[in-house]
Amino acid sequence: MVRDEEEYIIFPIIHKNIFYNIITHLDLELKEVREMLDWIQENKIVEKQMEEDPEMAVLCEIELSNSKIIADVMNYEVWIYKRIEK
Repeated sequence: MVRDEEEYIIFPIIHKNIFYNIITHLDLELKEVREMLDWIQENKIVEKQMEEDPEMAVLCEIELSNSKIIADVMNYEVWIYKRIEK
């Protein structure tokens, strides 16, 4: 859920030769973003999402080394809603 006071910004990034749009209102470190994209690729989230329903995002709880990210993945767009410190 997006609240009105939160301004989401699109950050384009190429990761392992794949172009993604990272959409978030959070201030994330590049290391976190790359670790998150590694997780998405290793778990084949985009492939699963496109196979199940290309028009519907997949909600993911992504465990990173120092945090947990709550995000929707749809095609190569990643909507990051929440970051939880460990």
